Amino acid sequence: MGTSRSFGGTGGKQGRDLRQGMSDWLDGLPDAPPPDQQQPDGAQPDGQLPLPELKPETILNVVPMFRPRGSGGGGDGLGGIGGGGGRQAAGGDGAGGGRRGGARRSATQSATTAGRAAAAAYALRTGDTATLEALGLDYNELRAIGDSITVTQRIVEAACGPLPDGTIEDDERRQVAAEIADWVLVENEGGAPPQPEEIVREAIARIIFEAATTETAKQLRDGKRPEWATREGERQIRECAEALAQQARLSPDGPTVEEFERAIEHGIDTLRHLWSGSE
Repeated sequence: MGTSRSFGGTGGKQGRDLRQGMSDWLDGLPDAPPPDQQQPDGAQPDGQLPLPELKPETILNVVPMFRPRGSGGGGDGLGGIGGGGGRQAAGGDGAGGGRRGGARRSATQSATTAGRAAAAAYALRTGDTATLEALGLDYNELRAIGDSITVTQRIVEAACGPLPDGTIEDDERRQVAAEIADWVLVENEGGAPPQPEEIVREAIARIIFEAATTETAKQLRDGKRPEWATREGERQIRECAEALAQQARLSPDGPTVEEFERAIEHGIDTLRHLWSGSE
């Protein structure tokens, strides 16, 4: 994402802790890239030490950057989709803001766009024409397209609105919507679609991953690190995000738009409590 490469990161303790943890991990990397494959017994060849592991607790610091419902500082829910509901903050040091400016993320808006995209893709896989119609989509038209990229674009427009507002958080939400829609459409293609709980956890993991890679983009892509270090950093961030998503406690979930949205938001909120308990 173009806006993230020059983004200095969100302020506050969680932003400092996230970037300090990433710096510590980067400083622990060896000078040479890791081998493409390990030995059959799991040992690194030629006596090379294993790569340091990024801790999920480090990546957990992005969760309080998503302001919860009712916290103020911008509209949540459908009213903010694609219309600048989350603008970059001019100040503040709380969740979603920073002294130097930061992304104004909302757990509700992130859950809404991801949930709508997930519900649309799931409805297309299961032939749920009513859900698609409620989102402004036509089942037969989507099935006739035959191009998964175009189908995903249509779903993203329905989930996020037709035009981005140019903010970091909007970029993240549209990226997550595209990724979760594509994942639902192609996962176990030809067989049964993923279960709603699997979809919710995948959406939470992708929301965390996008925020974490945005917040640490300057460190990972400052030109001082080799490409393999950037790739390895993003790989480990994704693994941490997936591990955290497995720890999220989910509300009763189902295939409707509202159930997907509610379960994703509830899962993010439970991780917020996990973060506060680790302090």
